[in-house]
Amino acid sequence: MGQEKISILIPAFNEEDNIILTVKETIAVFDNLGEDYEVVIIDDGSNDNTYHIVNKELGRLNGKVKIERYIPNRGKGFAIKYGFGFVTGDYVLFLDADLDLHPSLIGNFLSLMKREKADIVIGSKMHKDSVINYPASRRFYCTGYYFLVRLLFGLPVKDTQTGFKLFRYNALKTGIQKIIVKKYAFDLELLVVLNGYRYKIVECPICLRQSRKYGRVRLKDVFNIFWDTMAIFYRFYIKKYYDRKIA
Repeated sequence: MGQEKISILIPAFNEEDNIILTVKETIAVFDNLGEDYEVVIIDDGSNDNTYHIVNKELGRLNGKVKIERYIPNRGKGFAIKYGFGFVTGDYVLFLDADLDLHPSLIGNFLSLMKREKADIVIGSKMHKDSVINYPASRRFYCTGYYFLVRLLFGLPVKDTQTGFKLFRYNALKTGIQKIIVKKYAFDLELLVVLNGYRYKIVECPICLRQSRKYGRVRLKDVFNIFWDTMAIFYRFYIKKYYDRKIA
């Protein structure tokens, strides 16, 4: 990879208990890799002390971390789209703030991207080599959603929703300008756009350790994901909104 720069983009909503450990673990991983990098945290309208805790710690970190914020909460998709405006790397990594997916996964992702000459490498809970530990209900939802997405869009991947994703900057720039969804189906919309533009997307196994006793995806969220998915279907097939590539 030489000295090409990697931007780690971390959306955070009410993560005061996790964010500093996540940042420190990320710094340790990337320092060990020897790559040039930056950590960009986007506080998605938190109503706890996420922003203040990070801001207080910035002087004790290594100078490669910055945090931006807005109010009110707008959703993970909005946070990532907003945060993209602050990244400066040749590659952009999406990383969740809770360490359910550890930043040490990046080594495999970089190797796979190089070996496959891919534009996007996404983590997949459904990869045969993945090690996952999360509730059976989440497995059921994920499997059902995979079949729905496969039926509607024919994507060459089995899992669109895992938070660990690596992009070449130019590919992400092309796709993110078309994004409308602000919450959970953001990932799907982005991959549908990029697949439509013939960027190469490959999946990588992950090790998932759910740290929260209760997940954040509720029944209402499942309905909203379905609604957003059907809206993407309408924009893709009926409105042809994604057809024109933005320069």
